[in-house]
Amino acid sequence: MPNILIIDDEIEICKQVSLTLNDEGHKSSYVLNSDDCLTEIHENSYDLVLVDLWLKNSKLNGNELISTLSNSFKNLIIISFSGHANIDNAIESLKSGAHDFIEKPFETKKLLHVISKNLELLKNKLTIDNYRNKLSFHTKINFIGSSKEISNYLEKINKFKNKENIFISGPPGTGKFFLANLIHNKISNNNFDTFINLNEIILSYDDIHKLNSIHDYFTIYINDIDSFKGIDVNLLSDFLINNKINASIIGDSNHDLIINKYDFFNNNFKLKALKFRLDEIIEIFTHYLDLFSEKLLNKKFTLDDNCRDVLIKYDWPGNIFQLMNITENLVKSSDVSKSNISMKDIELYINDINYDNNLYNLSYKDAKDSFERDYLVNKLKANNWNVTKTATTLNLDRVSLYRKIKSLKINLTE
Repeated sequence: MPNILIIDDEIEICKQVSLTLNDEGHKSSYVLNSDDCLTEIHENSYDLVLVDLWLKNSKLNGNELISTLSNSFKNLIIISFSGHANIDNAIESLKSGAHDFIEKPFETKKLLHVISKNLELLKNKLTIDNYRNKLSFHTKINFIGSSKEISNYLEKINKFKNKENIFISGPPGTGKFFLANLIHNKISNNNFDTFINLNEIILSYDDIHKLNSIHDYFTIYINDIDSFKGIDVNLLSDFLINNKINASIIGDSNHDLIINKYDFFNNNFKLKALKFRLDEIIEIFTHYLDLFSEKLLNKKFTLDDNCRDVLIKYDWPGNIFQLMNITENLVKSSDVSKSNISMKDIELYINDINYDNNLYNLSYKDAKDSFERDYLVNKLKANNWNVTKTATTLNLDRVSLYRKIKSLKINLTE
């Protein structure tokens, strides 16, 4: 149940709005000044606040309070309102940190719509933040490797300015999303909050105007642009141009010819499959091995010299996504007393397990579950389906392994 706080110096309005919200299934409270608001917010958890811009008998005015709340509470939705409504008031409150504006006196349907829309945006934002947090371990890193191709990418990116529309193509798992983040960070001066992923959030033209009034620049990213079902991308480009919006579109696809459908892309990158980037494989593999071993075990492994050939000769059907998955599971299954990874350790993953190319078109969670299932089945087979012995081999307790077997629906007799 969303928890909403109302800040207005008119108690009757507070009571009326609170009653309306409670009737709609929300939980609401109200305060009459900025001091009480800040006390209440710090002592209790709120999802959304309604702030009157013309607060009387209050230490902070509406915009000052909005700015304070916005800076202190990252995931708090702030909606400003005023009985002296004009476009300047609305824009000023948005610049202060409000997410939306509504005119007073309230029309009940409009008030509920604005609140509902913004709570949905908060839900999407939290989902995206969680998604980004999970991905950040894999993607928000510096470029790995020192190939000529990477040097050319970096040189090209360093020349980019605002309003560059960029198309990235390449097989699944080659780093298109990572490259899009890197380009955005260069153009936006490392402002992660202005990377808008249209595959994860619904964005209206009004939202774009709002973003443009608040931020100097933002990037609109569209993953798998050829199958995107949201807003018409060509119309979106026209809208940005016609309204002089300071934003770029970055789209990606597994198919390079898709770029011919769009005439607004003025730069493009074509990422090769990992098997054609031999001079990067060892550096990337070592990087992720270090990353996972440090994160999961607080130690580092070294690679035996004979690992190089087996890594380079492998086809890597899942590209970097598969490489990351292998290094993570190598670390998870490694004997903590060891300090090195051998060729046999690696061959268990790239030879004994039959990788399905379709695995790398799945979501991260589904692909990981599929991989874990195959891995555990192979480990169980190697130990004649003896769960206790397998648990010891994997350095897991039996209860945890049984839970994993159950959650992945592994039949112990298959």
